[in-house]
Amino acid sequence: MNKQRFYELEGLRGVAAIAVVLYHYSLAFYAMIFYGSIQNVVQNMQYEDNLYGNPISVFFSGTFAVAIFFVLSGFVLSIAFFQTGKLDIIKKLATKRYLRLMLPALASVMICYVVFKLGIFHIREAAAMSNSWWLKTTWTFTPHLTDAISDGVYGIFTQGSDLYNNVLWTMQTEFLGSFIVFGFAALFYKVKYRWVLYVALMVVLFNTWLLGFIIGMALADAYANGRVKSISNPFAAVVVVVGGLFLGGYPLNIVTGTVYQVFAVPGLAVKWNMFYLTIGASLLVFGVLSVTRLAKFFQNKRVSILGRYTFSLYLVHLVILYSFTTFVFVELRTKLGFGYNLAAVTAIVSSAPVIFGVTILFERYIDAPSIRLSTYFANVVLGNTELDLNRRLQSVARRVVRAIPTRRFSVPQEELLAQEELES
Repeated sequence: MNKQRFYELEGLRGVAAIAVVLYHYSLAFYAMIFYGSIQNVVQNMQYEDNLYGNPISVFFSGTFAVAIFFVLSGFVLSIAFFQTGKLDIIKKLATKRYLRLMLPALASVMICYVVFKLGIFHIREAAAMSNSWWLKTTWTFTPHLTDAISDGVYGIFTQGSDLYNNVLWTMQTEFLGSFIVFGFAALFYKVKYRWVLYVALMVVLFNTWLLGFIIGMALADAYANGRVKSISNPFAAVVVVVGGLFLGGYPLNIVTGTVYQVFAVPGLAVKWNMFYLTIGASLLVFGVLSVTRLAKFFQNKRVSILGRYTFSLYLVHLVILYSFTTFVFVELRTKLGFGYNLAAVTAIVSSAPVIFGVTILFERYIDAPSIRLSTYFANVVLGNTELDLNRRLQSVARRVVRAIPTRRFSVPQEELLAQEELES
């Protein structure tokens, strides 16, 4: 069976990444939307307090977007295996997983380290003006090169370290969840009553972010076996999608006085926000797979192409916020006398093309090469490709040559490309 491309899920992942960006910019300039009135957070916008605990906040909730990422990972990492039953798929994915995640993450850490070390940021000044507790607690330590490297290489996986790049707290869960999916799928995909094991594992992990991986994997199993059908009943489709979005708006902090108060069962040591966000994300992923109109929207090329840049956007947007955005905001407030909201909105809007450009560059020169290198490594380890360093270095050299204007060289770029294709 040929590997199926789930363009609708790529589109969903891309939209979720944009939600993460909006979430962090909201935390920096309009923190009350997500923190409410706790920790002396002030209101900078007239209706800011009305958005706390409001289901509409789901559209820029980064935590809900992360829950979507985890469910998607469980699905995407296992669907090809469930569709084919080929254990080699699991082996290859498991072998390349560390490098696939580590290389781009390390690059993002090093970018943050350089900006931090050189002092190319205005976090302190911006935090004083916005009174964002999240921004105030960012980069409050002394940067060290060895710490940055160790964090990027293993700290983000072993300790969930996010000192330099706050989004990297998810890497520990992503890495562990991936191997739980690989191990469970490989061991139990032929077990007749594996659905009982799915439920048991969900019960064990229901109070962790790992629950999303298990639900995503179970959804992939059901999809591969034809148990996920298109929802033809409009009412049922609305219930699934709207229900998922509603749960995705669950507050991060106090629920008292919000529409979600009834969902928090008192007296239980349960992280209800984590649980309901995961259930909401699972419903939304299921809806994208089974509601035809919704799937078509995310399958649109202009939407699905966002999936290609998801990881890059996720990794680089914060360093733009810490450096460029805070600089523009502080300059507009102190030098030009802009009002708070005008300065904040201008800084945010002007950051969009910068984020877009850096994301494109990061995907092209960091993320895409990391995918190729991790795949090559897995193929070598598994014996699918012979290790030929000389040929590999020649290939890299040709790529560098092609990146430089061809008029400086006697060999046309087309000839180099043809030669590389012939040797590969």
